[in-house]
Amino acid sequence: MEGGADAGAMAVADGRTRRRLRNREAVVDAILDLLGEGHAQPTSAQVSERSGVSLRSIFRLFDDMESLHRAAIARQAERVAALMTPMPSTGPVADRVAALADSRAVVLEAITPVRRLAVRLAPTSPPLAAELTRAAGAFRAQVADVFAAELAPGGGTGLLDALDVATSWEAWERLRVTQGLAVDEARAVVARLVGALLGAAPPPPPPAD
Repeated sequence: MEGGADAGAMAVADGRTRRRLRNREAVVDAILDLLGEGHAQPTSAQVSERSGVSLRSIFRLFDDMESLHRAAIARQAERVAALMTPMPSTGPVADRVAALADSRAVVLEAITPVRRLAVRLAPTSPPLAAELTRAAGAFRAQVADVFAAELAPGGGTGLLDALDVATSWEAWERLRVTQGLAVDEARAVVARLVGALLGAAPPPPPPAD
């Protein structure tokens, strides 16, 4: 009897753990969906309505909204890591420029809604500021790897700094929002900037729809 009671208690505990994990996933998915739909900073009420998880339960799962934001940004980082496909580090410069521009168009467009939230909150949140720094380092390292052959002869960081800026999220945001370019147009500008910095011929324009 005691063994049966123990097994029953474990089953109940496992069920509660699974339900807690499901609710946590639903809440994080909800805030990411709301950000993706254009809600600049979703409220707890909006997250509750979208996820189907009560406000009381949300704040049992997360200490506060900042904790929820951190969880959402961590999930976004996992998604972005999956999008960061290997880039060629050898071959014609023009091909590598095009490959990097194509990749950045996909990745930067995908991260924009959550990135905007992180930029707003980072000044008062050291963990978010650290995540932005980590992401910037990963992007810079990718550029350094793709163009290692071109960077090596210079022996300095000036060219890498310029390439890093040209392919950054901040530059992408300027192209998409301030200058109002479509994704393909912004991608072409990034490719042109990188090609110009490396002395490569500009790539052909994207095909018309």
